[in-house]
Amino acid sequence: MFTQRPIHPCPSPALISFSETWQLLGPYQIGTREATWGADPLERIGGFRSLVYNETARFPSSLAVNGTVGWSTLTADLSHSSCKNAKADLLVGFENTDWRSLQLVYGWAALQYQGWARGNVTVHGDQQKTIVLYTDQVLEFWIDDDNYFGGDLYAYRRAPLVLHLDPGHHQIDLRIVRDVRAMGGVGEPTVSIGLEAEVSEGGLKPVEGSILLPDVVEGKLVSSLGSVILRNEEGSWIDVLSLESVNVGFTVAMKDKPSFRLAPGQSRSLPFDITLCHSSAEEVSFEITYKLDHSPGVFRTTRARQSVQRQEADEPQKITYLHPGGVVSYATLRSPSEKATRYADPNTSFAVLIGLHGAGVKADSNLIRNSFRDVPDLKAWILFPSGVTSWSGDDWRKRTERNS
Repeated sequence: MFTQRPIHPCPSPALISFSETWQLLGPYQIGTREATWGADPLERIGGFRSLVYNETARFPSSLAVNGTVGWSTLTADLSHSSCKNAKADLLVGFENTDWRSLQLVYGWAALQYQGWARGNVTVHGDQQKTIVLYTDQVLEFWIDDDNYFGGDLYAYRRAPLVLHLDPGHHQIDLRIVRDVRAMGGVGEPTVSIGLEAEVSEGGLKPVEGSILLPDVVEGKLVSSLGSVILRNEEGSWIDVLSLESVNVGFTVAMKDKPSFRLAPGQSRSLPFDITLCHSSAEEVSFEITYKLDHSPGVFRTTRARQSVQRQEADEPQKITYLHPGGVVSYATLRSPSEKATRYADPNTSFAVLIGLHGAGVKADSNLIRNSFRDVPDLKAWILFPSGVTSWSGDDWRKRTERNS
């Protein structure tokens, strides 16, 4: 039922691959932000996982022209796959639905929908493999008989699923959710799903691009905390024992002693103290020592590195601090300019202007850093907290009050 084909020639057979043909069922109506509560109409008949592809089967749906929907198929783009890394890009649109008419009646809410897609991932060879699975813009999915809720709907790619799969085909059922606030209400209401299965060699892995560092201003760090996200790709618990610099420009040291533990498959942010030793240093590089629970006498190491970002004293600066939840967070801060403070009384207090809601960009992005460029001499401290997400600030929800 599912088509598999080789993509690029490999020096050896591919270790893992996705199916090219995927089976779709939908769309079904769903309200804004209802996906996390369930609200799946197929659950009343045992769920999508209990259904078998049938071209003639019909299911009731309020979004369909005649009130019913059926199965269809979709071809995935597998062109970016390699020997040890399988990728499948699916563009889901349900073209048999009259979205324009629905939108004329219901507005942007008509462009929110849900559905399901089924394909498989194949582990080649004769041995079990550890697979790191990324599920961009997928909230819920099943792999064989196991349900995973809380995928990567906004494609942060910080905490993928770590699986240990036996050789052969493994069925994947994806719940498709289109959230119009996140994906827009202009143009065709499609959902771009990106699946990536990477064969892992096990051990402890620093997540690429996850190192958080303060800016360097006039040869000094503006704060003394950093962090790195680590992922346990083993089948047993891991204890992180120490961090040690491998270059002379910086020193780093763990904040949590005597050890930092990660469960199998867990991704977790490790806070550390950082000191700048040479003002001209351009890169932080350190070695992480750890051990596995099943091999307590064997010490292993892995390395991580990150370039530092330099700013002038009158430019917005990224400062790091310890979040109430125990992780290292950051904010972008712009101090009053020299002109704004030149004639001020030494005892004058300047206002603090805080950006409290996000706009879908990082708080240290150029868009945020330059957002007040047209008012360079504003008599205020301007602060953009990150909210521990890729959004540019905390909002009004209860969980972010303490951080603000």
